[in-house]
Amino acid sequence: MKKIFFAFFGLLALAGCQPTPQENPQQGGETASVDQVIMARRSIRQYTSQQIDSATLTQILKCGINAPNGRALQAYEIRVVNNPELLKDITKAVLNDTPEMQLKPGADNIFFGAKTVVFLACDRGYDMSQVDCGLLGENIILSAWDKGIGSCCLAHPVRLMKESPSCAPFIEKLDFCKNYELLYCIALGYPNESPEAKPRREDMIKFL
Repeated sequence: MKKIFFAFFGLLALAGCQPTPQENPQQGGETASVDQVIMARRSIRQYTSQQIDSATLTQILKCGINAPNGRALQAYEIRVVNNPELLKDITKAVLNDTPEMQLKPGADNIFFGAKTVVFLACDRGYDMSQVDCGLLGENIILSAWDKGIGSCCLAHPVRLMKESPSCAPFIEKLDFCKNYELLYCIALGYPNESPEAKPRREDMIKFL
């Protein structure tokens, strides 16, 4: 039976964020440079049913917490749900209070059908904690992509969860420490789509 939550810091002892060669399906089986990973990454909203193994997931999370953070406070908390049934239960609770909400075709939860979701909470007592959570999340996303694992950074499902009375027990189950607030989540899974890159505005870059 799959564990609902990883004992996060226990898992970190199992694997490190080391620059070991990774075979990456997104890059034709060759180890990619950081620039290649960044430019190739896409937000994924369709996933296969394949679960991410615990060693790979642990390494992704290890890379996440090695992101830069203000004053080395590490002012965030991470909860990982890789139990598909729990994700379905969260979805049922949200839909109970938001019946007009429609799931993406083919998805069985509000996280685009991902079988693993990383929930991130910020420290309400530190004004830069949200920035640190963003840096943490980007490291997770890029490390995942380098291993052929897709992701999608999600705010709307978290808003729905926080606004849903039926979902309150599930947020409590995430067991964030006092003064920490659920900020956003990241869906993770093996891609079942290959979206094209969206145009990026280069005119916002100015040199002075």
